[in-house]
Amino acid sequence: MNIKMIVTDLDNTLIHSDRIISEYTVSILKKCRDKKIIIVFATARSTQAASKFLDMFMPDIFIGYGGALALTRSKVISRFDIPADISYQLINDCLHEPEVKYVLAINESVAYTNKIDPSDTEASHYKYTDFTIKNGLSYLKISPRSDNPDVIERIAAKYPMCDMLRYTGEDIYRFANCNAVKWNAVETVAGLYNIDINMIAAFGDDINDLEMIKKCGIGVAVTNAIDEVKVVADFVCDTNDNDGVAKWLEENVL
Repeated sequence: MNIKMIVTDLDNTLIHSDRIISEYTVSILKKCRDKKIIIVFATARSTQAASKFLDMFMPDIFIGYGGALALTRSKVISRFDIPADISYQLINDCLHEPEVKYVLAINESVAYTNKIDPSDTEASHYKYTDFTIKNGLSYLKISPRSDNPDVIERIAAKYPMCDMLRYTGEDIYRFANCNAVKWNAVETVAGLYNIDINMIAAFGDDINDLEMIKKCGIGVAVTNAIDEVKVVADFVCDTNDNDGVAKWLEENVL
């Protein structure tokens, strides 16, 4: 296969359930890079939350915050935030809903929450705030947690300029700029490097991966992906815990 770019989601796709990228997977990604293939991580994670995985393997391009930010190691390629005034209003509406347990708000410089859970190592980079002060910050994503989806839907209806996404099997929701989707970032990166979309292989598991898997030249779902993703994929590889992405690349690209 004539692949010029590999785009892969992280959680439940490239990363094992025990939160590692295996040495085998790293070795395969390095071999792909040796073949002059551009490696892209496309994740809902922030740069802060992805840092330990970037230490395991540094991609050529990082697409984070669900597509809100795309950058090389030295420069920003694209950035779509929620403007400061809308961020403040949205957070305020969440805080006035009793069924919203807490809110996470993050950009590439700061990460705030109104509830610190010391046991949650995945959120250790967040600092506490009660969000009462209008700080003039724009955020790349705002994530309320609630057991009641109707509450979040009601809030989302007030902000048509934002995209709202619920992660499969979780009670965390992501609000972001409507342009902040993985596919838009992938398309921008492809244009920057003058790579035909048909020469991109995309890997993923969840609803926010669906569009890039459907529109890239080759879309691959891991076996543990949701059915909606597997239906649009060209191939289904092994699970994330069995290094499905690396196995597929070794067999079909290397």
